Amino acid sequence: MTTALTPLRLPFAGGLTDVKDYAGRFGGATVSTTVDLGVRVDVAASATGAYEIESVMGVQSAATQDAIDSDLIREALRSVAYDGPPLGVRVEVDVVDHSGLGTSGAITVALLHALRGWRGERPTAAALAQEAAHIEVEVMGGASGYHDANVCARGGLLLLEYRGADVEARELVMPAGFPERLETSLLLFATGRRASTKASLRRLSAGMEDALPVLHDIKRLAYVTAEAVQAGDMGGVARCIGEQQRLKQLLPGSFVDGFVVDIGARVAATGAVAQFPGGKIGGYVLVCCPDGQQTEVRRTLSALAEVPLSLSRLGSRLV
Repeated sequence: MTTALTPLRLPFAGGLTDVKDYAGRFGGATVSTTVDLGVRVDVAASATGAYEIESVMGVQSAATQDAIDSDLIREALRSVAYDGPPLGVRVEVDVVDHSGLGTSGAITVALLHALRGWRGERPTAAALAQEAAHIEVEVMGGASGYHDANVCARGGLLLLEYRGADVEARELVMPAGFPERLETSLLLFATGRRASTKASLRRLSAGMEDALPVLHDIKRLAYVTAEAVQAGDMGGVARCIGEQQRLKQLLPGSFVDGFVVDIGARVAATGAVAQFPGGKIGGYVLVCCPDGQQTEVRRTLSALAEVPLSLSRLGSRLV
């Protein structure tokens, strides 16, 4: 059996400037970090002579690759040009589906890593990221972006710059002690919400021309965030995380409703900031407490389940 472990990610700023329609024309930039939540993909020889698939979609036995229900698994097999005997593939995820934490990108990276590892290949993080992003953006269609595959494959707190599908990654170096302070300031809560990223981003793409001024501001915000991180400016990082959410709510797409407004206002009343990660209103809300508001935030969001969170520098890896 070959196993790939791929982390999920938390976005801080710049998200949505990585979508194809924007990054291809203007170039995009994001700041985000991988976390200790992730995806596990196991690949092994099938004992039944058919493809045996276990994933969030359930359990399936398929006689051929084309008969596999999961688009990501089917397209990953095609991408690596797998033509051997049927395999058993199991996909496990640490968070709920439609999380907003880069789940589909991490799954795609992990599938490719495990399949190539099964064949004895050891692809670089950059190669994995490029292949996974191609599947999500080009093969699967829709208004997907390049961000998730690239940060999840590489790992760490990164400034990623996009020129269409060409991506440059730079790890952000922080002052001594600041990584621990940053990690302590971040809280993650499950919202219980489920929404379609593809539907939201299609609305964004349909209204792209009107959205351009806001997207330009979001791209600039990524560079401001990178500077704050490298300077160890906790207040500045928090302001950027909150500003990302404010700007997203000005865009066409599924980014704001009464629930989002209520949570944001309640968190803001404590002096902290809230962001709903991803290209929609997802399953989690990220809260940044720059001045030690953790206890007060936990009290005001006591109806939501807190998810233990640690930052990680690890990218996708074979075990």
